[in-house]
Amino acid sequence: MRTLFACLVFALLAGCAAPGPAPLTPSPEITPNFAVPSARERMVFLARQEWALFGRPVVTYDADGEGTVQFEEGSVATHEVQPPILSRVLMYWYDVTRLPIIGSEGELRPWSAAFISWLAHGAGLAPYRFPATVLHWDYIERFLDARGGDPFVTRDPAIYAPRIGDLVCAARSSLAAPGFAESVNGFAQLKRGPYHCDLIVAETPEGLEAIGGNVSDTVSLVRLPVDARGLLQPRPHASWAAVLQNREK
Repeated sequence: MRTLFACLVFALLAGCAAPGPAPLTPSPEITPNFAVPSARERMVFLARQEWALFGRPVVTYDADGEGTVQFEEGSVATHEVQPPILSRVLMYWYDVTRLPIIGSEGELRPWSAAFISWLAHGAGLAPYRFPATVLHWDYIERFLDARGGDPFVTRDPAIYAPRIGDLVCAARSSLAAPGFAESVNGFAQLKRGPYHCDLIVAETPEGLEAIGGNVSDTVSLVRLPVDARGLLQPRPHASWAAVLQNREK
């Protein structure tokens, strides 16, 4: 009798037990209807998103290197110190550093490198894979000795044609400061100093389009001519110093 009772209790408990977890592996007959974009694509998407938020400004340069910014028709001209825009700039900056963004004269410190770092991190590249920095030189130098799993590798713009997702970097000798390089006229002269880098977001029949931060105090697009081999053409106001090839698939 006791044995029969125990069997009945066991059967009841087994019937009330919670079902096991559903299998995580989908049926082989199910085909996913989406593809996760790569880190390269996510950086480009983010850059275009921020550019749109800033009014899609386009900057053109004259022979003396003076930039003229033009905003999309119907868009309000934006500037880094406007309250809605400043909130974006602060987001870029404090994603990578806790140093104050306000300089000794009350001006905003250059935030173009913080913008690039924010794009990389927003695309899923952790700081150990892409430096969290407010200096372009930090990631240019980091990827000079790129390892196999690194997302970028620094290339010579004289022999490497940039593609969508790459970073193109120019020396900014006019902004030289104590402890920095006074002039860099090419890849062979790369050394610590002031640089500016933009992200290539499109290839057109006329050349390349790139988006960068803190260009005319906004997030702007610039058009870059290339030669028949796809190599960047020289610019009178800045020397191309490096291209960071994006190796993310």
